[in-house]
Amino acid sequence: MNHPMSWQAIEAEAIAKVEAIRSSGSLQFVFITDTHHAERGNQLLAAQCIQRLAGRIPFDFIALGGDVSVNGEKRNVMELQSEMIDALSVPSCPLLTVKGNHDDNSIYDYYHDPTGTSNVIFPEETFGIALERLNDIVRFEPDNPGGLYYYYDIPDKKTRVIVLNCIDIPYVVSDSGGLKHNGQWKYAFSERQLHWVAGTALDLDGVADRGEWGVLFLSHVALLQDGVFGSDHPIANAEVMWGIIQAYRNGSGFVSVPTTGDFAQSVAADFSNQGAGRVIASLFGHVHYDQVLVREGIPMISTLNCQTHRDFEEAPVREKETASAIAFDIVTVDAERGIMNMTRVGAGEDRSVKLTF
Repeated sequence: MNHPMSWQAIEAEAIAKVEAIRSSGSLQFVFITDTHHAERGNQLLAAQCIQRLAGRIPFDFIALGGDVSVNGEKRNVMELQSEMIDALSVPSCPLLTVKGNHDDNSIYDYYHDPTGTSNVIFPEETFGIALERLNDIVRFEPDNPGGLYYYYDIPDKKTRVIVLNCIDIPYVVSDSGGLKHNGQWKYAFSERQLHWVAGTALDLDGVADRGEWGVLFLSHVALLQDGVFGSDHPIANAEVMWGIIQAYRNGSGFVSVPTTGDFAQSVAADFSNQGAGRVIASLFGHVHYDQVLVREGIPMISTLNCQTHRDFEEAPVREKETASAIAFDIVTVDAERGIMNMTRVGAGEDRSVKLTF
């Protein structure tokens, strides 16, 4: 798709593909990730394209998979994050934003002022920029806006979207004056988030026809790192999160092996009363690469970075002033046929994933 940029042609092609595969009961949404938006950045072109497509395609939501902007001085970064989120916000459907490892801007102090935190964007500030507008639309954990995890129900599509925060770390200051844990490189699920997933997000016991509902997970980093192209650092307590998800999928119980330290956890879950649950997939960004892996029956799918940058030889060539300058997916889930189609707009290729719930 490296032909000269013609938005009318690009959008017409995407609409035609989507209309050919969509049914009245299909779940349909946009997944865009790793925009790394800079001042006057061309990632705004992707946002404008999504705005126009949203006028033609009935999206259930738009998901932004994290790493919203480039890093720099705090005020500038917060302005860039707000600009991108505003640009992607469509009145007809919610924008579900995922926290990325660049989003707390901690890398800037690490290199410019390691004895301070003046440029760190703390979780409560991220909530104000990206998520406060969702207060009456999604379900956050009460009294914990800084957790940055939540779920969104789409009853007519019998779908629950669970947004996980894989940089759910304690933002405490070390003796040197900088952060004890730097969100740029330290990934974790807190014990509080694990309990919330086990006891609230995956509790569909009161949902009518819960056996027909599907659960979709969104995160910035892959829940499991093994075999993931481009992976870097593991997520603390990832195995516990995966154990909870598998217990939900199997309609069984799970008990973690307790740990100690800053990421101590002790979690139990029991889904035997609910019975086996449907897990649609786990979508993530971070790695700037397209891939589909299946782990214990769950598709784990990454989407190429929207930023016009090619990180790997195996990734598509990216050129400004062509369609390859952007990259995002229009995702169509047909639960009855057990298929997820991902229609690519920009660099990369369309994908079709068989669902195994």
